This record gives sequence, C-alpha cells and structure tokens, in this order.
Amino acid sequence: MDPIQSRFVTFFLTGPAGDAKRLLYRFREVDSLSFYVRRNKWLVTFAILVILLTSLASLLGIFSLLPDMHWFLVLPLLVLLPVFLAGSLFVQMFVFFSWIEGRSLARLLRRRKLPKGPIARWLLRKTGLDMSPFPPVPWMLAVVFLFLPLGLLLHVWPVAAVVVIVPAVAMPILYARLDR
Repeated sequence: MDPIQSRFVTFFLTGPAGDAKRLLYRFREVDSLSFYVRRNKWLVTFAILVILLTSLASLLGIFSLLPDMHWFLVLPLLVLLPVFLAGSLFVQMFVFFSWIEGRSLARLLRRRKLPKGPIARWLLRKTGLDMSPFPPVPWMLAVVFLFLPLGLLLHVWPVAAVVVIVPAVAMPILYARLDR
C-alpha cells in the first residue's frame, strides 16, 4: 500500500478504532471508571438517549438527499445509511466516554486544571461549570458522519435540526452541572 494511503487509513479508520478499543478496555478494567459510570448511570443513560436522537437525526439529513438524487445513486446511498448511523454513534459515544473518563480521572486525582479555550473559561467564570478536560475528537469522522449530515438536515428541515442540535449541545452542560 502507498504510504499516503497507509497514513490515511490509519488516521481515518484504524487510529480511532484502536483508541475506542483501548477506551472500552479501560472502562472494563479500571474500577474507578466503572464506579463513576455506575454512580452517574442516570446521567449517562440520558446522554446516550440524546446521542441516539442525534444519530437518527443525522440519518434524516442523509435521507433528505434521496429526492434530489439520480435514481442510479439511490440504492448505494440506502445501503450506506447503516454505515452513517454506526459512524455517527461511534463518534459521539467515543467523544462522550472519553470526556467522562477524563472527568473521572481528574476527580480521582483531585486535579483540576484551568479550562482551555475561551468558552470553557467563560462557563467556569459565569456559571461555575467545569467542562474540562476536552476529549480527543476524531475530527475527520465527526465531519463526515455527524456535522455534514446535520448540516444537510439544517438546510432541508431547520426546525428538526434545531430540535436535535440544541439538546446535543445542552447535554454535556447539563451533565457537568449535575455531576458534582
């Protein structure tokens, strides 16, 4: 395989998949992480429901392309819908569970760094919400499987997009508020 192709596959597929596998292993094997999730099971359940809603809405964004497509491209798009659903779920779950892993470890080690970024600092100063630490985000996958489909939904059906995007943005803020 060409070195550029190899780097692309690693960055786009195997890198995030390996990170997710290691994250899952840590949640199974590290008692403090599993205790943290069990202690916050209602918050985690609520977050997972919001993630599911957002993933289904991203499918609506992809599905909105169907009426304007040539008939020859409709079948491949329909076949790819489960891939888009799995990709959206993967990105959101990975980011969310990486974030709560960081919160759990910061709480366990009793270390809080000042948040990075102007929005996080503003939230801490104005509301007392500590949103840190910022989790790793597989940006390429997030753009392809989450932002692009939600952008399509926003273009085609703005009200539905707002109904989905607002809870998705509010969920980590609510989680941080209730996770004390």
